[in-house]
Amino acid sequence: MTAAEPPREAPEGEDTDELDELDGDDLRDLLVDFKRHLKSKNKAPNTIDSYVSIATAFVDFLDLEGMSRVAQGLTYRHFEHYFAMMVDRPNMRTGKPLSAAYRAKHFRSLQQFAKWLYTTEEVVDRNPFDKLTPPDVPEELPEVLTETQMRKLLDTTKGKSFENLRDRALLYLFIDTPSRLDELATLQADDPETGEEGSFDFEVDVAHVMGKGRKPRDVPFGPTTGEALRRYIRARRRHPYARKTTAFWLGRKGALSSWGVRQIIYRRADEAGVRVHPHLFRHTFSHRWLLNGGQETDLMRLAGWKSRQMLQRYGASAGSERAREAHRRANLTDRL
Repeated sequence: MTAAEPPREAPEGEDTDELDELDGDDLRDLLVDFKRHLKSKNKAPNTIDSYVSIATAFVDFLDLEGMSRVAQGLTYRHFEHYFAMMVDRPNMRTGKPLSAAYRAKHFRSLQQFAKWLYTTEEVVDRNPFDKLTPPDVPEELPEVLTETQMRKLLDTTKGKSFENLRDRALLYLFIDTPSRLDELATLQADDPETGEEGSFDFEVDVAHVMGKGRKPRDVPFGPTTGEALRRYIRARRRHPYARKTTAFWLGRKGALSSWGVRQIIYRRADEAGVRVHPHLFRHTFSHRWLLNGGQETDLMRLAGWKSRQMLQRYGASAGSERAREAHRRANLTDRL
C-alpha cells in the first residue's frame, strides 16, 4: 500500500477557505468594470450612477443574506430572492411599501447588469433574467402643475436682486421648455476671454442643450423667457465669478451644480407653498403642449425622445382633459 498523499500546505498568508469561496470573479470587483462599460457606451452620468448604485445594493444584499458573490454561480434565484425582499421591505423614509414603479426601476437596472455579465464579460452561462418577468406597474397619470401654481412660483422671484433675477430666468426656462434638470444646469455663458459663444442664440431664441447620450439639441423659448434671461445675463456680468467660469448659473461661491439648481427649485417651491420637483416641469410642458393642440412629433423632438412610449406616458395626463374639451366642442345633444 502506498501512503496517502499528504494535503497540500497553503503558502504562508493564504486562506484556502476564502480562495475556495471566491473561486471566480467577485461581483463587487466587477462593479468597477460595469461602470467603465457604461461610460464607454456614453450613458448619461445620472443613468450610470443609478445603474451602479442599484447593482451595488444587490451585491450588498447578497452579503447581508450570506450568499456567494461569485459571478460564475449567479442564477435567476439570486435576483428572485432580491425582488421578493423588495416586496416585503418598507420605504425607509415613509414606512410604506416600496412602489411597483420603484421595484420596476431596480428590475430594469439589474437586467442591464446581468446582460453585461452574460454578453460582454461572459462570466455566466446564461442570462439570469431569461426566467424573470418585470413587476406589474399600475398606470399612473403624471402629476402636472396648474397655472396658478406656476404663477405662485414666479411671484417668489419679484425684485431686482441677483438671486431673484437668476431664479426667475431659471423658472421661466423650466416652464417654457421640456428640458431635463441636467440639461439646464449645464448651460454655458459666452466666454469674454476667448469670445466663444455659450448655450444661447438670441437671434432665434433657442438654447443649445446636451441631452441624454451626449446628444445636442436646440430648445426654443418665448419672448418673456428671453427677457428674463437677458436681465439675468446683465446681472451675471457683474458677478465676482463671471470671468472665472463660463457656467451660466452662478451662486455666491461660483458655478452652480445640478444639485444647486435643484435646491433653488425646492427653496422657491417652499416659499410658494407648492410641491415641486424639477422633472414635474417636463410633465407639465408636455401636458400643456398637447392640450393646446401641439403636434406629437414636434414634442418628441423638443423633449429629446426617441420612443413614442415616453410620449404616450407624458401625454396621458392631458388625454382626459383633451377628451372633455373635444366633447364640449362637439355639443352633440344641443344640436338635436
